[in-house]
Amino acid sequence: MKSAAFMSRLLMMGIVSSLLLTSCLLPGMIPLESESTVPVPAMEKDGNALIEALKARDLVYLQTLAEEQYTEAEFARPGTLTFTATVTNDKPTYFNYGWCTTTEEILQQNLEHVKIRLYFDGKELGKDVVHPITFTRSDGFVCVDFGVLISDWSPGEYQLETVVIFDEQINDGAADFEAGDYIYEYNVTVSK
Repeated sequence: MKSAAFMSRLLMMGIVSSLLLTSCLLPGMIPLESESTVPVPAMEKDGNALIEALKARDLVYLQTLAEEQYTEAEFARPGTLTFTATVTNDKPTYFNYGWCTTTEEILQQNLEHVKIRLYFDGKELGKDVVHPITFTRSDGFVCVDFGVLISDWSPGEYQLETVVIFDEQINDGAADFEAGDYIYEYNVTVSK
């Protein structure tokens, strides 16, 4: 009898322990992603203000702050390129991706097969801060640039990422580009 009562208590303790453990795993109890403890910097919502900053050259391109340098050939094939950059608050930082072609018609055709997304600490940036800007370069190439102007960084570590997906091979009027994912990861440090 004592062994049956003991087994019953042991079984009951096992069930209670399992319930307590399971309750800790319920959705919302354990965050699946770590939340950044660093405040998000300011991102320009006014596209005209961004254009004015570009015209005045009152900004710094994030890619120019990177320690790493890649060749045109490395940029022209699918894969991941990683950059390490240190940002200061001297000037706003321009985080962007641009695409250029020899004609407006080719640009429009290419954009039908290209998806461009910018991410800040794992969260996709929306159209409220990512502004498309079209322009023609001095060599006649027609371009569109998708970018966000970032300022007032707090000291800390940030992850920025550009993901560009070509759903088929495209040609910009000068060269072919393979279908695939073109990913640019930026590990950004902002010091005091």
